[in-house]
Parts: sequence; C-alpha cells; structure tokens
Amino acid sequence: MVSQRVLQVLRLLSQELRKANVRWVLAGSLSLALQGTHVEPRDIDILTNRQGAFKINEILKKYEVKSVEYSKTDKLASYLGIFKINDVTVEVMGAYKEREGDKWVSLSHRLKKPKIVEVDDLKVPVSPLEDQLASYKRSKRLKDLEKVHEILQKSKSET
Repeated sequence: MVSQRVLQVLRLLSQELRKANVRWVLAGSLSLALQGTHVEPRDIDILTNRQGAFKINEILKKYEVKSVEYSKTDKLASYLGIFKINDVTVEVMGAYKEREGDKWVSLSHRLKKPKIVEVDDLKVPVSPLEDQLASYKRSKRLKDLEKVHEILQKSKSET
C-alpha cells in the first residue's frame, strides 16, 4: 500500500518533470508497489540519464539534501542526488549502472519505452518488474531478498 504522503510527492514530481520534459522512470519499492506487489514504499527512486539528473537537481533545488554528483562504489555507479519533500526521501540516479561480475550493466534501456501505470489521474513511467527482478538478483543484498520474493509471487499469480 502506498501512503498518501508518498503519492502527493509523486504527483508533484510527475507534474514538474513533465513540464521540464525530463526523461525518467520510477524504480525501487514505489515502482514495485504501483505494479501490484506487496511492498510498502517509504521513498521514491528515480532513474534518468545524466542530463536529466542535473535538470531534476535544478527543479528540486529547494528540497536538496545532497546535490547531484557522480558516485561510484564497487557495485553501483550513477549521478546521484538526494532530496527531501514533505518528509519523503527522493533519490535521483542518472546514467545508473550496476556491476555484474567484471562488467558494468547500464539501466538506460528502462528510459526508452517505460511501462506506464495509472495512479488516480496520473500516468507514471515505471521500471518493469522483470528488469527490477534482474537488478535485485544482481545486488545480492539481504534487504532485496524480500523484493525478489514479492516480484516472483506477483509473477506466479499472473500465470
């Protein structure tokens, strides 16, 4: 179930990003919840390209916790910015990549033809469940095991 507070922030983001013509897609727990899994989102994760990340930083400047800058770990790389809107954390990740073995996997394909879900009167681009499942499996983080389980349960119920 998605809280009204998260939905209000999503509405604001959707309107602002549409006005600015930013290419973006929801990822993470909110994307999962909007696609019918039993995950309760507490934050909003946005995937975009490099240019989009900096544009979103301009748009959300008054909510900025951490300005967009390149960030790389042994498993992830992106232009990352963090914002706080009405007590909801919004993470913006531009040109996001994940490590798989000795290769880097770009998630930019998710921006090309995103799945669209309707939330009230909003049309929201989301990262498809199968793409998110692949990311969660790649991460091998314990906290993502529940999400893997929920996506697999959702997939089973649809067959």
